Amino acid sequence: MLDNAIKSSGTPLAAESLSESAHKISLWPLLCCAGVFLLSILFSISVFYSFAGFSTHNWISLKLKWFGSWIPVYLGSAPHDVFHLKEAGFIEWMVLLACMTIAYALAAFFIYRQAREATTKTILAFIFGGVIIAALLYLFTPAMVTTDIFSYENYGRLLSVHAANPYFVPPNAYQGDVSLQWVFKAYRNVVSIYGPIWTLVSSLLSGFSITQMGMIIVFRGFAILCHLANIVLVIATLRMLKRSPRVVLLGAFLYAWNPLVLLEACMSGHNDVFMAFFMLLGLYFCARGERKGTFTQWRSYIPAILAFTASALVKFSSAPLLIIFVLALFFAKVHADSKDGKLIWRPALVPALLASCICIVFALALYAPFYSGHSVQAIISSVTNLPSATQSQNSILATFFYYNEAHRLHGIVTILNSRKLWNILNIVGLLLPIMVGCRYLWRTPDTRTIALVTLASLGGFLLTSPWFFSWYLVWVMILIPFCLPVQKERLARALLAFGLSFSITCFLAYYTSTVGWRLAAMKPASDSWSIWQNLGMFVIPLLAFLIFWFYPPRNARVEQELEPQAISAFSSITASASADPQ
Repeated sequence: MLDNAIKSSGTPLAAESLSESAHKISLWPLLCCAGVFLLSILFSISVFYSFAGFSTHNWISLKLKWFGSWIPVYLGSAPHDVFHLKEAGFIEWMVLLACMTIAYALAAFFIYRQAREATTKTILAFIFGGVIIAALLYLFTPAMVTTDIFSYENYGRLLSVHAANPYFVPPNAYQGDVSLQWVFKAYRNVVSIYGPIWTLVSSLLSGFSITQMGMIIVFRGFAILCHLANIVLVIATLRMLKRSPRVVLLGAFLYAWNPLVLLEACMSGHNDVFMAFFMLLGLYFCARGERKGTFTQWRSYIPAILAFTASALVKFSSAPLLIIFVLALFFAKVHADSKDGKLIWRPALVPALLASCICIVFALALYAPFYSGHSVQAIISSVTNLPSATQSQNSILATFFYYNEAHRLHGIVTILNSRKLWNILNIVGLLLPIMVGCRYLWRTPDTRTIALVTLASLGGFLLTSPWFFSWYLVWVMILIPFCLPVQKERLARALLAFGLSFSITCFLAYYTSTVGWRLAAMKPASDSWSIWQNLGMFVIPLLAFLIFWFYPPRNARVEQELEPQAISAFSSITASASADPQ
């Protein structure tokens, strides 16, 4: 079924394009946007190397950083020290990111406006071609803005080489391991926080290389493959939901070319794109069941719950999706069984409970080999003593922490520097959107609503999280395509604006590791940077959400997603054999 998403690349976008005289898309605007976008990536390689580079003899990497060698390492007459080097690098990176963002937005606009005159093949070639070029540039970039790849490598080697349990044995237990030297110092005594599926995958990937560049290329390459698979899943799922070709292509582009997703997948190699793969796979199974009318039957919801559970077994961050899916399944079954306006809810408990039990059994089966022989107290301690559970980073709580270090908070305000308080707020931020979303799930318990409520829940979680990093926005970006189309739908429109703006402002989180920590360590300590950082990261997306929620376009009109002729033409070629075109 998934391969139909690519096989359908020759399908016309609209009924008019079926005729021999159909006009083709003007590629020049898109090619110009792609040129600016890719050149910005190419020039940023030299910038990355200036403040986060490492030594390598790979000739491709050396050539890539040469293209941006004209960019100054220091700005103006600033002193030539580490602080000003990193400050200049961050500013230059943000300038190039602004160019990428403008090109990204314009390309999305041109795809949306011209899609009716294009062929799917042309747009798909543009999307995948740009992603592959960007991925190759990032693959050989001789710099790392995060060191998570080396943690993945080390945890994998603990299991595969040293036969140790990474959930109870920290990296520094094996001082002679080749990967330990590149693991971030603060994490060398921290056990793994990742799920067992990722632990097994990283143990396999860790066996391919023992050199620094080799480790980086292996994990980057795996993340790139996941990103490409995610694009295919986005296309396949939107098509399964009978979205118009315009929506399918625009949704695929918004995810595939997003500057944040490309950086975190293709350069930083974060496992979030692997977690996203299973989230999208589960949504695909939901869409397939919805289209076949078997959403509430076991043959549809069991594959979906297994995929969603697998995503949580890579990183537990996707756990809200499990709750939301079970709720949607319950509501859908209630609607299906109800007769003559009378709600019949008892039979609906069966699929909901069965799906929940399958999730629990699957999770226990994979965790059991790692947790067997350890006490419950030891297991709980291995999770609750992690830095992400006890400290703060790139968050509102972190701002109060830095302010308290510099000036000392007084009175009742000191409670805002409490990790316990923010843990409670974080849970509220996670669960409140789900509670409100139950109204939407009850009204329309389908794949799109599941995605929208999940997006809202993850957004609330990230805004209130004491521990935040920019790559967490990958969780949000994989759900953005399901916001489309947005005509006359406030929630979808507001979440689309929120997610896209947040995926750009979250880059400010990198200011902490490049410059912020050094400002906080000064005597006297500086804290104003954290305030401005939070205003930029969190307030702008919130404002975008509120603006698009309360102030919809005056002339908003409902456009048909597909004209009758286009539905027949598109569906007859690309839909599955079991589906009937409308």
